[in-house]
Amino acid sequence: MPARFGVIFDMDGVLVDSADAHRRAWQQLGAEVGVPFSATLFERTFGQRNAEIIPAWLGAVTPQRSDALAQRKEALYRDLVRRGAVGVYRGVSGLLSQLLQLGAQLAVASSGPRENVSLLIDTIGAGACINVAVASEDVHQGKPHPEMFLTAAMRMAIAPGSCAVVEDSVHGIDAAKRAGMLAVAVLTSTPRQQLLAAGADCLVAEVGDIDPRQQLLAAGADCLVAEVGDIDPRHLRRTIETRAHPD
Repeated sequence: MPARFGVIFDMDGVLVDSADAHRRAWQQLGAEVGVPFSATLFERTFGQRNAEIIPAWLGAVTPQRSDALAQRKEALYRDLVRRGAVGVYRGVSGLLSQLLQLGAQLAVASSGPRENVSLLIDTIGAGACINVAVASEDVHQGKPHPEMFLTAAMRMAIAPGSCAVVEDSVHGIDAAKRAGMLAVAVLTSTPRQQLLAAGADCLVAEVGDIDPRQQLLAAGADCLVAEVGDIDPRHLRRTIETRAHPD
């Protein structure tokens, strides 16, 4: 029987195209507060937890103020989601189904709050596929600390070395490597050079962004595909198994 393996997906920028909705929510909050939330700040902090983003935006605030601002921002974001402001990346449903057929345990590990994660899982119709969901309330430390991915692996009852992480941010790739997991990077929000420098093992990109020879040589990549829906589940399983059991 093949060894059990797990695949852990970040949500925003990996399964759903939600960056613009998050940006709009932060900008709406900035307008309400009277302190603009710049595009530069958004690019620098996207993927981090609100508890880390708010001080980078406003400086020191009380925990109560931070919580209130975070709750308001996420309410604005969820309203945008319900109005159709996020899209699902091509091939996500098919990939999840194929991974399940191969015996994978599937998890989502997101820096967002649980209410967001649950809403987005419903939005993409993946409730029957996802075995484990880890949200910001489930961990003490956000990415690049590996706690989020290690928690997902523990809840799936799978060793970290038998897991792959699919991420779009430098912090996420760094966290995956610190967790001892295969790091699959998607080029939806971060330049390839930054993801390679963070230690990405595999690159997933739009076809026009692929430079196979350079990227394979630079990254030692185990796989290179066009975008998330083009990931070969069998190859991904073999790669995880080889890393987990090199002998």
